[in-house]
Amino acid sequence: MISLNIKKIAKDIKDIKIQGASKIELAAINVIIEYIKNTKLENTKFINETIENINFLIKQRPNEPKLRNSMNYILNKVHKYKNKENRTKLVLDIKNYEKNTIIANKNIADLGSELISEGSIIVTHCHSNLVEQALITAYKRGVIFKVYNCETRPRYQGRITSTKLIEAGLDVTMITEGAVTHILKKADLFLTGADVVFADGSIVNKVGTYLISISAQYFKTPHIVLTSTHCCESNLILNLSETIEQRDGSEIWSSSEGKPDKLKIENPAFDVIPNELIDKFITEEGIFSAETLYLWVNQNILKK
Repeated sequence: MISLNIKKIAKDIKDIKIQGASKIELAAINVIIEYIKNTKLENTKFINETIENINFLIKQRPNEPKLRNSMNYILNKVHKYKNKENRTKLVLDIKNYEKNTIIANKNIADLGSELISEGSIIVTHCHSNLVEQALITAYKRGVIFKVYNCETRPRYQGRITSTKLIEAGLDVTMITEGAVTHILKKADLFLTGADVVFADGSIVNKVGTYLISISAQYFKTPHIVLTSTHCCESNLILNLSETIEQRDGSEIWSSSEGKPDKLKIENPAFDVIPNELIDKFITEEGIFSAETLYLWVNQNILKK
């Protein structure tokens, strides 16, 4: 049976009320901890129902390996500590994983902030908690710079980034994706997160990222990706072919807003950005090029 709290978090993830790989992962970990604390089941029944609840969370966002990887970690621990007398140990192990995840995210933000220098012009797209924290960290160090943030249609997630940065005191200007070349020609960095990192260093990120990354390369503006290695896709099959989530066309134009009945709408949620467009990856394990990241992933994830 699916827990009511897990249903609520799953709906918030599906409806993009919780978004960004880091926030999705932590929200899922917290609600699974709550479920484990409250369930009376043990042994096979406990394992099976935990699998059911974890799968329910995972299927809400198919393009989230960070979520899959953390849930797989929890599931391994559930198999190990399936009896009630080990419940405290199970919860403690998961909380330690969560704590380490939070520390890793801070380290990524700190490393990313060091790329931002006095007078920089930064372009970012959609909402990445890691990018947001890197920008705020640089600002708190006293660095003065400008941020241009795309509104990110059709769900306007860029407004989240702009609001958070304005609240922190940064100098922020919002632009449409179509206007981004006006800024990229004078920008110093294009910073994004990544929902998926493939073994070859290509990434999946919010739709619109690809066209901005192509433009950034034309203007010689480095595309820097801030991401956890937990976002690296460990499933070899998915490394070859990741299905891109297609969202409801009504997010773009609904019938209630006058959409012609025969008009077809495609609404892909993500882009695949090839590795040759990405200059650097900032991770908790250090700074990588696409080539060196491939070596790290091959040695530390794919061979496990």
